[in-house]
Amino acid sequence: MIELNSDFVHSLRERAGSRRARIGIGIWNADADLIASLQPARRYADLVIVGEPGCKPLFDGLSAPEFEFRPAEEPWMELVRQLADGDIDGAVRGNLPAGRTMRALASQFSVRVRRLALLELEGWAFLLGPVGIDEGETLDDRLQLLLGGAGLLQSMGVTPRAAVLSGGRMEDAGRSRRVDISLAEGEEMAEKARRAGVLTRHKGILIESCRGDDIIIAPEGVSGNLIFRTLLLLCGVNSYGAPVLMDRIFIDSSRARGSFDGPVMLAAAMAGMKGE
Repeated sequence: MIELNSDFVHSLRERAGSRRARIGIGIWNADADLIASLQPARRYADLVIVGEPGCKPLFDGLSAPEFEFRPAEEPWMELVRQLADGDIDGAVRGNLPAGRTMRALASQFSVRVRRLALLELEGWAFLLGPVGIDEGETLDDRLQLLLGGAGLLQSMGVTPRAAVLSGGRMEDAGRSRRVDISLAEGEEMAEKARRAGVLTRHKGILIESCRGDDIIIAPEGVSGNLIFRTLLLLCGVNSYGAPVLMDRIFIDSSRARGSFDGPVMLAAAMAGMKGE
């Protein structure tokens, strides 16, 4: 069985580097530091930079076969259009506004945007979701996120183990109505996931017991985003972006990150898998 760990991430890096996929990445309010941060990603893919026209002077002298700039007044719309038209093999949000980009993606492909972040912490890699503050508001939303993540990992050769988090320990039932609802939904969701064929356990609030699990589902998007930001910005976790669960390859990326080579690597590796 293939395990989702650092060796798996290393195999993604090798797969990305072996095929020069065309990956689009969005930029917004760019400066020289942001442009410099894009350079490491060139080892994984031929980059198509989509940004507002005012960014063009920053790219003077940087032209190369694997690094081109395409101006657009609304780069989020242009990035999604290029993905839809097949001009690029995959897309990375970069630092484009999240709301506008996700709405453009949902409208273009008629999908409900669901995404899971691929993280790596001390040799352990896992998918975390929901990470959008407006995602995972219902049990069914979170269940579909779990099942979609399981399908993504299965397509990569991983037989996933999933953990469902909720608002307390099981013995906390009765302390508040909100905790009771969260615990009940955690139990129900884990049971439905198991019926769908995914090995899943409800672990309550005990996130520390999730070490080794392949998918972790937070109680809703706000807590998921807080977990993500804590791991990324305080604990130094490696983040490879958040694949949107859809047929085309779109990797969401946090504006708080210092570089985008991780999401570009993941997009290129996924494009390589589709081409096999």
